[in-house]
Amino acid sequence: MKDIKRIFLIQTAFPGDVVMSTPLPRALKLLYPEAELDIVLIPQTRILYEHNPHISHIYLFDKRDPLRRWPALIRLIRQLRQRRYDLALSVHVSFTSSLIMLLSGAKIRLGYPRQKFTTLSVKLPKGVPVVKRGLLLLKALSDRDFGHQTEIFVPVDTQTKVEAFLQARHLDPGKLVAIAPGSVWATKRWLPGHYSSLVAKLYEYGYQAVAIGGKEDAVLCGRIIEDSRTPAVNAAGELSLLGSAWLIRNCRLLVSNDSAPLHLANAVQTPVLGIFGPTVKSFGCYPFREGDRVLEINLDCRPCGKHGHQSCPRRHFRCMREISPQTALAAALEMLR
Repeated sequence: MKDIKRIFLIQTAFPGDVVMSTPLPRALKLLYPEAELDIVLIPQTRILYEHNPHISHIYLFDKRDPLRRWPALIRLIRQLRQRRYDLALSVHVSFTSSLIMLLSGAKIRLGYPRQKFTTLSVKLPKGVPVVKRGLLLLKALSDRDFGHQTEIFVPVDTQTKVEAFLQARHLDPGKLVAIAPGSVWATKRWLPGHYSSLVAKLYEYGYQAVAIGGKEDAVLCGRIIEDSRTPAVNAAGELSLLGSAWLIRNCRLLVSNDSAPLHLANAVQTPVLGIFGPTVKSFGCYPFREGDRVLEINLDCRPCGKHGHQSCPRRHFRCMREISPQTALAAALEMLR
């Protein structure tokens, strides 16, 4: 398959999934260094690939807006057909992704067996972490093995902005611990009181805390900091996604729920202490670097869903309540030392 000159990849999932897909473009460029490699994203995740040197062009598919979905799909297919792609890949098994590959006119359509309209497929073994799943697709093209370290490319102006943020608030990267208490799914959130207790105890040991997240997390982060009675800093909503990643890079440790910041931390190679309640590591979306840790307790009701819920189905929320701040503190101090 040496005649491949144009490739496009479909990755229209949440930010965490987009970050976990970054080993795939890097590997494709190693396989086909002269090929143009493009990607299909949703508007919310465009920033994660804007500065990626492996990507030539980004297509946006606003699939989550019901009024724009079908016009956006038609426009996307027209754009793809004009480019006459040799190879299309999708890390999704959705019908829409399969249809995009088919109607694009790509000569080779690569995916998993459950996908429709593929010309090549690769079986996905159970238990493979998400960061390695995309790379498995390439086994249909080559016997080569590729590294699965994720990556994010942060421009210099964003780095400078974050460094100014740290200096203005007298934050010392040598003593800085990030916390990420937010999540779209309520049951994925470790209790705010537990986070407050952890921040307070870390402060007693000489560590500074900075809370990260989007604008929607600012109130939650503010309450956690206020209840901790420490001079921790609330950065939620203050920085872009790439800015948050660079802030995490300047921290000694990230304590996070099962959410996007965990994957940002892995990409910038900052150690992660994950707190998992309704979800489990076997789903494949866990911190994967050596030294990372996940706190969880064994319950017969875990996991209760792929993404958790907005409230505990059994109304006890033991999966998060019973992971104590003392347990998290002991793990965090061990990692920091």
